[in-house]
Amino acid sequence: MTRDTKKSRLRGLFHRPKQQVKEKDTRIGFSSLKKMVTTKEQEDILKRIEHETIPTVRDAWIDYFLELTKRSKYKSD
Repeated sequence: MTRDTKKSRLRGLFHRPKQQVKEKDTRIGFSSLKKMVTTKEQEDILKRIEHETIPTVRDAWIDYFLELTKRSKYKSD
């Protein structure tokens, strides 16, 4: 086997680690959520969001808050 053949065979065994793509930070600021509050229910949910310690649960509350806010906006229009 020639030296070039050995290199080409070995080249397939070792891969450079792929560069990880950084995700864009899409977090919403708490002050932005405060500006969206129009009802008592939304205010209560915002308090739950503020005091939640489990990130996945907090994200679920934020999703619910945004969905509720969106619905109330369309009802008033």
